[in-house]
Amino acid sequence: MSSVARRVKLCRLRNNISKPKVVNNNSVWKNILEDVCSQCSVHGLNHITKKDRSLKEKTFWTIIVILAILLATYAIFESWMSYNKSTIDTVVETTFFNYAEIAFPSVFICDSSRVDWDRVMKLTPEDIPGFDPKLLPTVRKVLKTFSLLSYGDFDQFDELVNVTELSQLKTLNLTEMLFKVMRPCNEMFIGNCWWNFKEVNCCDLFEVHRTEFGLCHSFNSDFSEYSRARLGADSGQIGHFWRTERGEIRPRRTGDKGQWSGIRMYISTMKPDQIAPGINAKPSVRVMMGEPRGAPLGSDMVVMAGSFGNIHVWGDRIYNTKRTRMLNPKKRKCLFPDESGTGMGTKYYLRRNCKTACYMNHVLNYCGCYLEFSFALMTKNDSLRPCNVEDLLCLSQKNLIFNNFIPAVATSFFQNEPPGIRCDCMPDCHHQMYISELTIAEPSVTSVFNSSSSILIDLHFRQSTCILYRSDLVLGWLDLLVSFGGCAGLFLGASLLSFIELIYFLTWRVYYHWKGKQRQILKKKSEFEINTWKTDNNKIKPFLA
Repeated sequence: MSSVARRVKLCRLRNNISKPKVVNNNSVWKNILEDVCSQCSVHGLNHITKKDRSLKEKTFWTIIVILAILLATYAIFESWMSYNKSTIDTVVETTFFNYAEIAFPSVFICDSSRVDWDRVMKLTPEDIPGFDPKLLPTVRKVLKTFSLLSYGDFDQFDELVNVTELSQLKTLNLTEMLFKVMRPCNEMFIGNCWWNFKEVNCCDLFEVHRTEFGLCHSFNSDFSEYSRARLGADSGQIGHFWRTERGEIRPRRTGDKGQWSGIRMYISTMKPDQIAPGINAKPSVRVMMGEPRGAPLGSDMVVMAGSFGNIHVWGDRIYNTKRTRMLNPKKRKCLFPDESGTGMGTKYYLRRNCKTACYMNHVLNYCGCYLEFSFALMTKNDSLRPCNVEDLLCLSQKNLIFNNFIPAVATSFFQNEPPGIRCDCMPDCHHQMYISELTIAEPSVTSVFNSSSSILIDLHFRQSTCILYRSDLVLGWLDLLVSFGGCAGLFLGASLLSFIELIYFLTWRVYYHWKGKQRQILKKKSEFEINTWKTDNNKIKPFLA
């Protein structure tokens, strides 16, 4: 047999040997689908691949499962959108929150004229060391303009426009001078005061304080001179209490309501010769109150001489839960005490302090100084310069600006407004309201009360409890997770383990089926090579021989 014939016969023999079949990928996915539908705990899937189900039954259950998945997806999406909006709901936690758990408000008592003209006239050249004694009349004229001082009433300084000697008093410490000409505690209060049903020395309760009305006397304030010396910049934290040198806990609290349970005092008003000539100040006092951690700012009450000022205080409390911290403050619309400072030297946030710092910053921006006699910085700041006598003219010129308050988020109505004060101060997440109501009555005649020149004030809580409000997220992350589970359980009868099963089937089991097919391919390839070798040896070699 020729060599050509041998080769032809050899090719025919090799073509007759069986070759491995190509693996069908569809069979792999079919096995995976059967695995998922038969073993996964999601309801309805097992009916799709059962062999004893007809085609119509399989089609019906396929449609039902798809609809259930779509409805569950829609419900989960709606839950996610509600969570993403992160709305806050405020509810009443209790209507009987005891005032004994709340600090008593700080109280500020200011004379009708913050300058005792009798003391001004008694000033000597020794009271202004380093200055020409001939400047003493000018000093008196400057001090007179502070008699009715309040923030935004800087037009009182118009009287200094034509005073040519102001430049020579540029280094005069105005705050120190105002301390010298204010009435001290022992002259302002008559006899002893009453605090929480106990008789106490008034000067043990009241401290000198800087307010928007100038220098006044304060009770239970963490911003007073004494409190700042004791506390520094770390005062005012939520739940923070401190002790005085006498061992008294501050800020003070009271456990009762009504007269005598709060602060009760007899005040002597200024005599006519103590009021500067030309000053329209009637015998009276100004009373302000607020949160002990806060700077004195806000509306005041005027009590005239010969009156009994019965001041009722009440107010609800509101707090945000820790869950709301996950929200951006702009969405939450409030700030927690530890989230921001206020520019007053404090390490905690309080809206009242933020507004006070805003007022101070506007004076700094327009006149380059701050009102040391009005704004009490908790810590010393060498970058800020106290206003001197020449700066008083700037305050007078810019007075309209300091009286024009513009909302932080100005609408179209305020777009064409002249320059003014714009303060972006967010509300407090922990806030205690102190609302006051002044009732004027005729005081009972006592040995310490002179109806023509004295005032009796009793400031107390109107009731022993208030409403406590709680602000919380409508839908937190745990609520969202429960909502997801509820949607999946309602439409698919699934749970968290069901989703873990799906992940397991679509990862581990897919890999398992794919690996099994790879082994089958390798096995058939190996069998093909063995069969080819045997065929070559048993059939081809004898033929070639």
